[in-house]
Amino acid sequence: MFKKQFFPEATLRSLATNSTVYDRGVRLFEEGRVESCELDEDNHLAISDVNGNQDDYTTQISFLKNGVARRYHCTCPAFEQYAGACKHVIASMLNLNQIDLSDQDQPAKEDPRAGKKSQLDSYLADLEEDFQKLQINKYSSRSRNRLFFDFILNVSPYYYENAFEIYMKVGIDHMYVIKNVPDLVHTLLNNDDYVFGKNLTYHYKDHFIAPEDRAVLQELADIHANMEQVKASSYQSLTNKNELMIPNQMVGRLLRRLRQVDHASAHFGSSPTSITAIRDLEPIQYSNSLADFPLDFSLTREGSHYYFNMDGIKMNTQPISFFPESRLVVYDHVFYDLSQEDYQVLYSLVKFFHGLHTNEIPMKQDDLSHFMSTIYPTLSRYFDLALDPDIEKTIYQKELTAALYIDYKNKVLSLEPRFNYGQVTVNPIVNQTDQAGEGQVLIRDTVEEASLLDLLYQVLDGLEEEEDHFAISDFQAVSKAIYDGMGQLFESFDLYLTDAVRKLYYQRPNHKPVSIDVDYDANLLQVDFEMEDMASDDIKQILTQLKAGNDRFYKLSSGAILDLERDEFKELKEVADDLSLDPDQDDISNSFNIPLYQGLSLLENNNVDKSDQFMSLAKSLLEPKSISYEVPDQVQADLRPYQKTGYNWLKALDAYKFGGVLADDMGLGKTLQSITFIQSKLNELGGKYLIVCPSSVLYNWQYEFNQFTPEIQPTVIAGTAQEREEVIDQVKDKKNGVWISSYPLIQRDSDFYQGIHFETIILDESQAVKNDSAKTTRAVARLQAKNKFALSGTPIENNLNELWTLFSIIQPGMFQDKKNFKQMDQSVIAKKIKPFILRRLKGQVLDDLPEKTETTEYIELSKKQKQIYQTQQAMIQSQVQELLDNNEFERNSVQVLAGMTRLRQICCDPNLVTKQYDGDSAKLDRLMEYLAEAKQNGKRIVLFSQFTKMLDIIRDRLAENDYDYFYLDGQTKKEDRLDLTHRFNKGEKDLFLISLKAGGTGINLTGGDTVILYDSWWNPAIEDQAADRVHRFGQKKHVQVLRLIARGTIEERINELQEKKRDLVDSVIDSKGNQAITSLSKDEILQLLDVSASV
Repeated sequence: MFKKQFFPEATLRSLATNSTVYDRGVRLFEEGRVESCELDEDNHLAISDVNGNQDDYTTQISFLKNGVARRYHCTCPAFEQYAGACKHVIASMLNLNQIDLSDQDQPAKEDPRAGKKSQLDSYLADLEEDFQKLQINKYSSRSRNRLFFDFILNVSPYYYENAFEIYMKVGIDHMYVIKNVPDLVHTLLNNDDYVFGKNLTYHYKDHFIAPEDRAVLQELADIHANMEQVKASSYQSLTNKNELMIPNQMVGRLLRRLRQVDHASAHFGSSPTSITAIRDLEPIQYSNSLADFPLDFSLTREGSHYYFNMDGIKMNTQPISFFPESRLVVYDHVFYDLSQEDYQVLYSLVKFFHGLHTNEIPMKQDDLSHFMSTIYPTLSRYFDLALDPDIEKTIYQKELTAALYIDYKNKVLSLEPRFNYGQVTVNPIVNQTDQAGEGQVLIRDTVEEASLLDLLYQVLDGLEEEEDHFAISDFQAVSKAIYDGMGQLFESFDLYLTDAVRKLYYQRPNHKPVSIDVDYDANLLQVDFEMEDMASDDIKQILTQLKAGNDRFYKLSSGAILDLERDEFKELKEVADDLSLDPDQDDISNSFNIPLYQGLSLLENNNVDKSDQFMSLAKSLLEPKSISYEVPDQVQADLRPYQKTGYNWLKALDAYKFGGVLADDMGLGKTLQSITFIQSKLNELGGKYLIVCPSSVLYNWQYEFNQFTPEIQPTVIAGTAQEREEVIDQVKDKKNGVWISSYPLIQRDSDFYQGIHFETIILDESQAVKNDSAKTTRAVARLQAKNKFALSGTPIENNLNELWTLFSIIQPGMFQDKKNFKQMDQSVIAKKIKPFILRRLKGQVLDDLPEKTETTEYIELSKKQKQIYQTQQAMIQSQVQELLDNNEFERNSVQVLAGMTRLRQICCDPNLVTKQYDGDSAKLDRLMEYLAEAKQNGKRIVLFSQFTKMLDIIRDRLAENDYDYFYLDGQTKKEDRLDLTHRFNKGEKDLFLISLKAGGTGINLTGGDTVILYDSWWNPAIEDQAADRVHRFGQKKHVQVLRLIARGTIEERINELQEKKRDLVDSVIDSKGNQAITSLSKDEILQLLDVSASV
């Protein structure tokens, strides 16, 4: 059923190619040249026959079910050549305007409300039809007629370009000549309708295409798409649509498709004017084997001359066409679709004979061996080669074996290859051959010979061709040939080496390359390099070369070449690295001495032969439990087993004049172990001993001496400069004595200590000397003593450079300069310091130490407090963003850190930042609630804050609630600190307020059971130190550690950062325990401020 379709003049003008075409279409219509119009209701087609000026043409206009015209077509050439509707289509549309469709059966007038449903049904029907086209293969072919195809491939063998074209006929009972091959191909592949003529219109429901024919159509569609791209890129015009040009590179694929169809033929000749003019069609003959090509060869002999003949093809009468893009050869109406190798063989042969304009090549006997060695092997694989019987008798053919004769003379490695065929030997460089017999023809395997020569060039660097041999003169290339090349050539050549070559190899000794022993008298380690045939100069030079890592090979004075990448030299380098040897500075030979401490890093090195004395020394340091020293009777304390072990370890180090780091966890009694050690030394040797500690614990040390060793009356060096100088003058001439001073005073009194030599110096809380450029560090380093010991629960607080500084004081010379230390691998550092650091954690040694529970309480800021925080944060973020944009961040880092401090203070109490604040402080309010609960429950609290002003605010609130407490900060006198801690530990008052820096170390507060960390610090080690003032040796109660964190603020991000940094590099110290923190990096600061690091 058709709906009335009207084509207004404006529509027709817009569809027409141009105005002239429109006018001509109107003229055709007015002249009555539209002879017929058939309405195909099933397919929604209007098919018209139009009488043109040259021929009759058929137009086709298709409609959607809603009556809208969707496409049109005409069989005239102009329709294919130009865009838009041709004059015949215009005439047909004008004719449709005149047809009265009212007499067609029309449905009853519908309710307007049904309009939308009718439109929906129409679109659904279109969708159903499109989906049916996609599933065309499901329709049974038995109910449909097959569409037959004739494919005609035209070949113009005399033309290389445009040599192939495809023509088509299609039909069922009558075969229609296809005037537009691309249009037909695309229409059928899209399962659209196609009008062949009045008696045949293709519709997918009525007709089917065989799979093999459809495969050809798809191939043609791909070819057309390729040609369209070529046309677009080169502005070519493909106006003739009767045939489809086939590019050379695609003809092979098309041929393979055409072989599968029923009706495919070929025509050889020039392009026909039309398909009806094609004559002399023949079936397509196809082969993909070179063996089918009509080509034979023969080798004949006439007297002393030989003739190589090519038979079977006649190039003069039957040209051969080669198409390399598709590896196709066309000869005598046969298509040879060849592999790349087969194509190249045939092309080379034809080119050879064609160039000589003859099928017969004469040769002399001297040329025959070369021919049989080079041409014959390949030729015989593809073609029959008839040999004259007389020639066959003279052939000498044996398997190839290769030999390589190698000599070394005048620093040059010479290599002479020999190719052996039975009794015949060939020197490939001069191409000389020892003949097997008079008149015989040697067949050489030239392909394998070339492969063997290529192998020599691939394997051997610096290979140069001499008169009759190869030579290598570069030392590194000679060495590589000896150690690498020979092994790679062994499978392909029989190798013959002279004695001179064999002597170049260095034989690894059966014993370990290095041995060490202890010289107790000199406190030195004797190192012996036990390498065969090596002079002292060789050892030094080898170590220099190993350190530089530039050259792989080294030549001994004996002439042997060393491969420094072999295991024994890797082991040697490992030993040198462990000993921190510097061949440029150290006096190194086959046997030499180094400081004893320097050799302890070799303990785990399995490539060193270690003496019993060395192993005994190492065991005493690494397994101090295995040794035992008497605890002095004067010590009035029962040392725990681990404390006795620490004491033994200090004694063992001292026996060898070593220093060390007692890095026990906080609260394990490092002070007691040190006092016991000093008492033992005083009993044995007497002498002077110096304790250097933070000012805050100066008198605590005095108290500990009085408590544990009352016989020792230590001298505290404090007071004014004059008082200190007088004290030193009074005691410096005494033979024995213990002095106690602080780090700040040591720096000020440096001149007073000139000329004073101590037996041992103890550096308590040694992190105080972590900065190597600080005056205090330099002053401590200048102090003279037989050895120095450091005490610290956190020997590394910020970075590994602190470790270098510490060891430069307690064991000078262990590490080279700071630059080399920074380049040192952490595993090497750990190996070196292992004997000199003893670290135990509370959980490892105190079975009876009560549990410590750590809790974090997140507190929401009050509304007004949050407003101030967010305003301040936005301002700081903006400032940081500006610094980043201007690349000024590093220069203004102090300003940034100050801003971060303000944010942290607002979290504590906004009054720290602005005195005008009159709102609540959420954290302070929560603290007061907690203190009230703790008081009711009998808890004894130690509260830390790093802001003394915050402590003042807390004190004001406590006063309002009549809450009594102790208070300690940096202003508290040293004498009072000890008194306050004693009173608290005895049970007086239940609250102790302490500033973090003043009381985080050096005091004992085991009288408390609860620690409150009011604000966060970047370094978790500092917070741990503070908590361990309570959770330490002597504690009897369960300890609760409470961190107060303002939610959604910088404090929360600091806490997250701490958790990441607790897993740090301090496996350098001990894999079981010590955690430290690196300094805040730029990225970490930006993370804390919630600013993108990518800016």
